[in-house]
Amino acid sequence: MKYYIFGLITLFLIVYSCANPGYPTGGAKDEDPPVIKKSTPEPNALNYNEDEVIIEFNELIKLDNVNTKFIASPPLKKRPVIDARGAKLRVKFDEELQENATYTLDFANAIQDNNEGNEIPSFVFSFSTGEVVDSFAIMGNLWDADDLSPVEGALVMIHSNLNDTAFTHDIPLRLAKSDVNGFFAIRNLSPGKYRLYALEDGNRNYMFDQPGEHIAWSDSIIVPSMEYVEMPDTIAPDSVVFNEELVYSPNDLKLFMFKEKSVQQYFTGEERSDSNKMSFTFNLPVENFSVKPVGVEYDEDWAVFEPSLNNDTISLWIADSTLYKRDTLNMAFSYLGLDTLSNPEQKNDTIKMYYFSLPKKEPKRRKKGEKKVVKTLKMKKASSSVDVYSSFSFTMPTPVKNINTDAISLFERVDTLLEKRDIVFEQDTFYKRRYTVQTTTKWNPGAKYLFVADSASIEDIYGLKCDSIGKEFTVKSIDSYGLLLIDVTDPQENWLAQLLDKSGNIIQQKYVPKSGKLSFQYVKPGNYDLKMVVDLNINEQWDTGKYSDKIQPEEVFYYPAKVDVRANWDVEIFWSPGEFDIYDFVTNNRKPKKRDE
Repeated sequence: MKYYIFGLITLFLIVYSCANPGYPTGGAKDEDPPVIKKSTPEPNALNYNEDEVIIEFNELIKLDNVNTKFIASPPLKKRPVIDARGAKLRVKFDEELQENATYTLDFANAIQDNNEGNEIPSFVFSFSTGEVVDSFAIMGNLWDADDLSPVEGALVMIHSNLNDTAFTHDIPLRLAKSDVNGFFAIRNLSPGKYRLYALEDGNRNYMFDQPGEHIAWSDSIIVPSMEYVEMPDTIAPDSVVFNEELVYSPNDLKLFMFKEKSVQQYFTGEERSDSNKMSFTFNLPVENFSVKPVGVEYDEDWAVFEPSLNNDTISLWIADSTLYKRDTLNMAFSYLGLDTLSNPEQKNDTIKMYYFSLPKKEPKRRKKGEKKVVKTLKMKKASSSVDVYSSFSFTMPTPVKNINTDAISLFERVDTLLEKRDIVFEQDTFYKRRYTVQTTTKWNPGAKYLFVADSASIEDIYGLKCDSIGKEFTVKSIDSYGLLLIDVTDPQENWLAQLLDKSGNIIQQKYVPKSGKLSFQYVKPGNYDLKMVVDLNINEQWDTGKYSDKIQPEEVFYYPAKVDVRANWDVEIFWSPGEFDIYDFVTNNRKPKKRDE
């Protein structure tokens, strides 16, 4: 009886377990990328001249941004059709392939498995239309010449024509794209001598033929080679085995990408932001600029001109009310440009400038006894704290016509008293509405000062006068800064050391003396980069290259880590730019810089 009961219980459990499978626990997460199962043709096949390539993988696949990542070498005139169906990848050519050529289809990391998105890193498929598969390869890295960021997605190309003009007129023999780390590999090369270039190809014709394209090139002729090298393979803590591996060279090429300084001057745009203000913008600092209204009478001093710091934007304030009250103004302007032969030529143009204002609301009636509000000229953008090495500054909202400097004063607060100080009052050389005030002696660190301008002492070009102005500010104390001391090993006379903030702006810079010892004083607390420019022309700045003159961009080095400057603290560092390891620096300090496609 007990066996019968036991049997019923067992049967019940079996049936229950079948009817209630529960939730599956699942297996280990798939982390393996797809693997080739078979292909037509086979990898590195010979004499293949069909119009499509089909590659089947061991699992379902999908493509990620393949049209951007894919590249064929030799270059194809027409982009092939690439699609993924199930586990198969198809590449359909829309042109006849070259005879006796080794084709390399580089998909980068565009191929992924369909479920987990595991990508095949740097997937490359090759075949030959002739009797041999060329098997040499060269490798290297592409970086931005100025800040050393790795450049992603740029074309890196090989020319068998060693003439310098090949880069500007010929289609390259073979090419590749730089990856997210700036790494590139040009594969399936035949023995020979080559020139190496990199290009941000703006018009997709594989040639450097447009201003504004980023480029790089190697000064040396490249001769690819390969050899078997014994490489150590540790299989146990006390055991090492040497295996022969095929090594391609050169495999450490360094290219530095840059954009040439533009020499072609052209007009880029205009704006009439207010009835009395308009601006003209150019791609480069403009020379011999002039502008005047057309079809109307105007006074000689009809406007005040205000160039930008780089002189590539010219703003003007219209002082003549008969002009700025017009909705439409025809303006004729002229500037120094270049003719078709790149010779200086005065360019002339005419443009309509519009400004339409909304109807003004009717002013409310004043209540009895309420005073009329008189509009006055007010100071803007005034300093509230001043560095010990700087000046107190302020900006006026409109150009100033008259300033009575005798009615302007500066006082230092000493205990509870205000003591008057002698000052130097100046208008900014470029930004005409900006003014600076400095004592005839040095600032007293940590002290408080009061700038005073009497009523009506400042008048703008529209006749608006200021009310009495009083602006208090503080000069920073010495202990709010840090001191950076640098000891440079084996300095060169053209080394320019630059202290950069987190945005890459130059805070201070100095040439390194023969002793190698220099300092940056009054540094605000924060993290900084140290950059060394090999300033070959000694012009106190980094200069880009110029391909037609075979001038490479000036070389730069960086201190390998951020420099942390603290208030009231001396920071001393030892720097050996000659031992700069660009690979370590880029890995630890730079993110990829992807060029526009």
